[in-house]
Amino acid sequence: MLIDRETVASEPLLSPSEERELARQIEAGVLAREVRLSGRQFHDATGLELVTLEDLGERARQRFIRANLRLVAKAARQAARRSQLPETDLFQEGCLGLICAVERFDHQLGYKFSTYASWWIRAYLGAATANLFGALNLPTSRANQLRLVRGVVVELAQSYGRSASVAEVAAALGRSQQWTAAMLAHQPPQSLDGLRAYGFDLSDSAGGSDGELLDSDRPGVELLWHLPDLDRQVLGLRYGFGDGTAHTYAEIAQLLGLTVSRVRRLERRALEVLRTVCPRSAHLHL
Repeated sequence: MLIDRETVASEPLLSPSEERELARQIEAGVLAREVRLSGRQFHDATGLELVTLEDLGERARQRFIRANLRLVAKAARQAARRSQLPETDLFQEGCLGLICAVERFDHQLGYKFSTYASWWIRAYLGAATANLFGALNLPTSRANQLRLVRGVVVELAQSYGRSASVAEVAAALGRSQQWTAAMLAHQPPQSLDGLRAYGFDLSDSAGGSDGELLDSDRPGVELLWHLPDLDRQVLGLRYGFGDGTAHTYAEIAQLLGLTVSRVRRLERRALEVLRTVCPRSAHLHL
């Protein structure tokens, strides 16, 4: 699915009941795909019925994304004014956050989708801004590598309608998964726990309109830039900031060529730094 700004005004907004129905269709499509690929029987569902459910789920996903592009457009416009970075680039980054929100939205939890999606969009925009500004202080080759990875991540997400895995990004880049995982450690959080760890409140209890939510200034993924590179990579892999998978200490040690005890020490040090710069992250368990 190609996402562009011309789509923003063309798709009607969704009612709460429509959001719930689309979310159910997406879930059914994901389940149907898993059953079909596993070869298991699911009640009396035929292969054709499973494919039909998959197709309906994908159409629901695309409609859900298109109907919420206004959130991305507004957030990107505001971020561009603050950062002086190209609004078009920021819009594409914000679309990644929206795709991520659609993938992970659980309508049964009672969250308003616009509230939930706004934080994901802001998280991706914050990380993109930090990456672009941070790249100014990196060697040219390293900065170009970061931009290349971001470009591939955007392209794959738009193509698949979901966030790409480390393996998929690595294959597209023609690089190893270890190298790709290290680069993806610069990306924004990919789990609810990751968002909460950096002070994001997903409840509606605080009130406020969607516009107020987008206008608010809360600490986010920019906190990661208080950390040394290795600490940031360890924390990113540990809490699934890159591909949505929280890695074990042993997996991180293997990916980064470290000992397990070294990984544990780096994680502890990183969390202590984050507690210093943002006390609200203190509920992370060590």
